[in-house]
Amino acid sequence: MSKLKIFLIIFLIIVASITTSFFMTEKTKDNKFTINKNLNKLSLVTHNQELLSYEKVLSNPSIFFFGFINCPDICPNTLIEISNIIKNLGNESSKISFYFVTVDPERDQLLELQEYLSNFDEAIIGVTGKLENVSKFLKSMHVYYKKIYIDETFYTLDHTSNLLVFKKNGDFFGTISFNEAEEVILQKIRSVI
Repeated sequence: MSKLKIFLIIFLIIVASITTSFFMTEKTKDNKFTINKNLNKLSLVTHNQELLSYEKVLSNPSIFFFGFINCPDICPNTLIEISNIIKNLGNESSKISFYFVTVDPERDQLLELQEYLSNFDEAIIGVTGKLENVSKFLKSMHVYYKKIYIDETFYTLDHTSNLLVFKKNGDFFGTISFNEAEEVILQKIRSVI
């Protein structure tokens, strides 16, 4: 094969790569992960009996954790960790909103959510609603959850355990996992405040 043919093949591969990269970047911009602008239509309710509005969520950067009241260990441990974060942020904690959204709205009604969250920092805002509406919100947030039946009547849920961090404009910033060092977690939060 001549040097000219090899050069042309390499040139075409580079052009194809650049073109593909350009279109992939454009597609990513169009499909940006952000808080759903139709949030108001879902009529989700906080444990303080207020509607969770799109405008309210965008009034601060936000952190979302998804779980359920009957969760034996991950959820209470994570809520304790979130309470510690709030404490360690001090006055800065008022510049960010912390949400605990149930993945089990059939059982996690308003009164149950109020009682459960009384065990953790009062800045954590519980969110529930009608099953269909909560399901739509969870889908828009790309949250994995699945019912696992223990017996014919009782179930638990497998679910996403990372915290999702959003900027004040509603754009996704990143995740927090509790195997990260505390300084890293606080640094991530401070970078969106």
